[in-house]
Amino acid sequence: MPRCLPGRKTSLIIIILIIFSVCLFPHVFADSATDALKKVEQKYESISKKLQSTRDKISDTQKKISDLSSQLNVTQAQLNEIQSNIDDIRGELDVINQNLIDRKTKLGDKVALRNLVLRDYAKRAFLSELELFFAAAAGEVSGFQASTMSQALSKFISSDSLKIMDILNLEITSFEKDKKDAESAKTELESAQQNLISLKNNLAGEKKEHESNVGELQEQEESLQKELDSLQKQILSLKSSIDGGTVGDYEQPDAKLPDPPFSPAFAAFSYGAYSHYNGMSQYGAKGRADAGQKYQDILNFYYKSGVTKQSGFPTKISVQGYGELDFQYYLYGLAEMPTTWNIEALKAQAIAGRTYAYKHGKPICTTQSCQVFSKSKADKVKSGEYGNWKKAVDDTKDMILSGGSTSQYSSTTGGYINNVGWDIKGKWPNDAYEKKAGSPWFYKSWYTKSYADGNTCGHNHPWLSEREMADILNAWVLWKKGDKGHISPTTTSCWGGKPYSLDEMAARADKYGEKYTNVNNVDVDISNSGYTSTVHFQTNRGTVSINGTDFKEVFNLRAPGFVAIRSRLYDFEMRK
Repeated sequence: MPRCLPGRKTSLIIIILIIFSVCLFPHVFADSATDALKKVEQKYESISKKLQSTRDKISDTQKKISDLSSQLNVTQAQLNEIQSNIDDIRGELDVINQNLIDRKTKLGDKVALRNLVLRDYAKRAFLSELELFFAAAAGEVSGFQASTMSQALSKFISSDSLKIMDILNLEITSFEKDKKDAESAKTELESAQQNLISLKNNLAGEKKEHESNVGELQEQEESLQKELDSLQKQILSLKSSIDGGTVGDYEQPDAKLPDPPFSPAFAAFSYGAYSHYNGMSQYGAKGRADAGQKYQDILNFYYKSGVTKQSGFPTKISVQGYGELDFQYYLYGLAEMPTTWNIEALKAQAIAGRTYAYKHGKPICTTQSCQVFSKSKADKVKSGEYGNWKKAVDDTKDMILSGGSTSQYSSTTGGYINNVGWDIKGKWPNDAYEKKAGSPWFYKSWYTKSYADGNTCGHNHPWLSEREMADILNAWVLWKKGDKGHISPTTTSCWGGKPYSLDEMAARADKYGEKYTNVNNVDVDISNSGYTSTVHFQTNRGTVSINGTDFKEVFNLRAPGFVAIRSRLYDFEMRK
């Protein structure tokens, strides 16, 4: 059979044309083949980088899904982010696959050419005489040209054609590898998608399970919160001494401050106690009277009001437990100020007490919730004892404050009174009238249940160690985070509750990233409005500044025993 079939003749002509081009422009063809090889290599490298980048994104997405699978607090935003990543990667793969489809179409002719050349090359290295004869017979080449072409073909096939086949092989091989990698990446992406779906389903199941128990958990939480609120309100009420109080009909003894049993030691000192900060300061009135002021001046300073003699003043007053009493007799029994004090202070007290009782308008109680009344004192005054107090009541008969919004009074305010300002002559605190009058509550560190009740709850001094002071700061960390459930004194024998130990409190604060272990110094800022505005501590975490009102609450909630800040105006001392 003849070897040159129609298809073969076409291929023969193509090969002859290639040889002709090589013979005429051998250097150009060689350079083009080299450039083409480089371009194929670059294109292969580019596609491979894109695929590797895509695979890295898939791996990162799978890692995120794996990490989220171990969490119970996965948010919908996180799930949406993962889904968005998967959608973006799917888009990248679609582009790569479309490029591969385009390349596959373009490679069709190149694959056919490569296979044809390889078959020809495998059978022979140059044109047979019969092919040359047919070529010459067709008038396509002369004998000399056929001989030349035969030699050129032999050279071409042995060198440049091999380079062309390298180009074709590399491009075909890279296509097949990229196609395989793209399919593998798509499979991995589908796996990531399934993992995400599984994660969503698991989380949905966990959410449903938790929701089924939420009612019971909320009831438990509400019950515990009520119990906690009740305990903490009790602590704050007793330690803050929010109820107003009075001096009473006795001189308070001086209380010596115990020395600290360790070093360094920290203690809070309150300016004033048993005060609502309204109206007259009883010790302030004593200080002003001792300084020569008359009762009218004293009342005018504290109440911004004069004095008037009320016409038609009632002769009787209804007193709880006693019924109707003579108004003057009731005033004799007021146990609100020591009868040995300056007569001008006693007169100011008599007018303030009479005004308060006159305005009360209903049976008046006999405790500090209203005004302290003592029938035994009333009887003694009536019989002639406590002459200064009887004179003060009698000399001011029927006199009341002529105006003002309040007729309240309290023992010691710390030197500052609402709507009045600083109660001083000079500079606070040393020139405060309460301090000059010798109030035992003007500057005091509290560690007993009350002034009269010496119960210390096992902590028989006001001092805190450095570790205990750091514990207060750690409690403040939890408090400001809303984690208040275990902030109460560790002296549970007096307070109950389930407080954290000092180590537990420190560990909990450490989880919030604010653990305190050392306190080197403490200082306070006093507001011109009469309260401690800021407390500054030097600590292992540098300077920490805390709002004065917030710190007072945390301190009173956490300090052991009855150690407490009893006033909105306070200071700290550190002793080494």
